[in-house]
Amino acid sequence: IRKEHKYQVKMTKDLRKWRKKIDRVDKKLEKLLAKREKLVVEIGKIKKSKDLDVEQLSREKEVFSKIKNPRTKRIFKEIIKISKESQSKL
Repeated sequence: IRKEHKYQVKMTKDLRKWRKKIDRVDKKLEKLLAKREKLVVEIGKIKKSKDLDVEQLSREKEVFSKIKNPRTKRIFKEIIKISKESQSKL
């Protein structure tokens, strides 16, 4: 039982170490996404003033063409969806 307990403690310490690293990355992502949202709003204002559609499929294709990882691409699809929602509300 003691050996198993030591293993669990080590696993917990290892997990905490890695989770702290993830927390730091998440914090950076949060800041970058907030910055991106501000840019999205500014672009949305320009689109509105020029009477352009919120949805710009050629731009979306351009963004997706730069992303190779399928999981990352899924995340960006959601980011773009939310960006279009933000621009639609302007």
